Amino acid sequence: MSADASPKSDRLQLNRDADQSPPSSLGKRISRIVFIALLLDILSFTIILPLLPRSLEAYKLREGSDNTTLLGWTLENVSQLREIILTKAGPRASHFLQQGARADLVLLGGLLGSVYSLLQCIVAPIIGRAADRFGRRRTLMFCMAGNIVWTVLWVFSYSFESFLVARIIAGLSEGNVQLSTTIIADVTDPQTRSHGMALVGIAFAVGFTLGPSIGAYFSRLSLESASSSGVLGYAPFATAAVFSLALLLTESLYLYIKLPETLDFSKSKATAAARQIPESSDTLVEQDAEETLNVSEKNEQQQLRSHQNQSAKRILRRLNYIHFGYLFFFSGMEYTLTFLTHDKFNFSNAQQGKLLGFIDIVSTLLQGGYVRRVKGKSAHRDKSLVAQGMVGCAVGLLSIALCCINAESKEEAVGQPSWWLWAGALGFAVASATVVNCLNSMVSLVGAAADGSASSTGRKLGDFRSAGQIGRALGPMFACSLYWLSGAASCYTVGTVAVAVITLTFVATIPANPEIDSKKKTC
Repeated sequence: MSADASPKSDRLQLNRDADQSPPSSLGKRISRIVFIALLLDILSFTIILPLLPRSLEAYKLREGSDNTTLLGWTLENVSQLREIILTKAGPRASHFLQQGARADLVLLGGLLGSVYSLLQCIVAPIIGRAADRFGRRRTLMFCMAGNIVWTVLWVFSYSFESFLVARIIAGLSEGNVQLSTTIIADVTDPQTRSHGMALVGIAFAVGFTLGPSIGAYFSRLSLESASSSGVLGYAPFATAAVFSLALLLTESLYLYIKLPETLDFSKSKATAAARQIPESSDTLVEQDAEETLNVSEKNEQQQLRSHQNQSAKRILRRLNYIHFGYLFFFSGMEYTLTFLTHDKFNFSNAQQGKLLGFIDIVSTLLQGGYVRRVKGKSAHRDKSLVAQGMVGCAVGLLSIALCCINAESKEEAVGQPSWWLWAGALGFAVASATVVNCLNSMVSLVGAAADGSASSTGRKLGDFRSAGQIGRALGPMFACSLYWLSGAASCYTVGTVAVAVITLTFVATIPANPEIDSKKKTC
């Protein structure tokens, strides 16, 4: 590794930048770098999403119905599970489940998504602690290396087994989103924290809007090998994988050239500010007075600081539980939305794409035009935006439940969607634009309150992301089971009540400013 890439030289470069640029302008520049890199990363990540069921179908055609292969054995068990659900559901059975082999492939794709989230749950705390110990930049470049490795394996994944290995490496390597939020927490102050976190949400919304379309386009360009070898052959839709690899290589080069280390950014900013303020006689007097504090006063301060740390840690645990519960229901209900539109309204792929695109576009507009422009103290603003997003999610789920009740009350098996469905999509967009990003902002602020510094921000954001990924992994399985066994209306009604309870819990148990709240309790 060259000297330029070492943490020491990165921090020296950051100190030089802090001397040459105002701290706020340097933070904005780093935030823009993170946004551009994250957008490239999410575009690369989302390219595979529309291709996953078709890729599994292609692997099935290649490997046939041989139950001795991993794919054949897995599909056989998925099919048995689907038949059990159909039997238990009876007349309420989803039309989607009656599609046989096609439904099995979609369910297998969902299972792979849950495995990916579980891997993220395992690795997120490790990445967070590595970022605190070795630096944000070095850890991010290590994650980029893993992303490149898995994408190369994807290009040459002729068999399902090799594709599965590639996806496991992907789940263990993806730390870009987590590290992006950590870097933004480093370079923003409490007043601009949620504005910076909104950039992450914008990158997500734009990436999820454009990425699947790009993947669908490149899937038409054939790169498949005529070789029957499982070693040298290309993966299905390998052209899309090559384009994804090109995006990751571009992102890696961009980060290597542009991104400085930000682990000590707050210290560098304070040093630069101190150099601009001449030391006055009043300052010297205050320092002398501080040095003459008696032992009992110092002990009181230590006790006060200990109480504040304990209070902040309790709040962090509550935020982790709330993040898990919220994403458990939100991701689960979001996952069943495509089943609903297929069963009740016979949506085509284009119509489903239009509905999901509406959610992403509205979410982008809200984050750019509303979240980043809301005024007020950061902590109060974040809590207010999270509460608004959770209420929007609950109202959206209620709208979809009413849409299901309206559809089930009609005599025809398949009807036209009412405006309730689009109202529900609007609620999902409001939630996507506000909740997770502002929760990240709150966690980063509570983390600083707990330690008095930002030195463990990576660890706290890593633990927070891990809790959310558990919810993302388990939520779709729970929601699908409820949807298929109890019906769509019952599923979304349960989701509405659950999100409403989580909202009330959040408002009642999470203070707007944990640091001030802990001081009040100890005075």
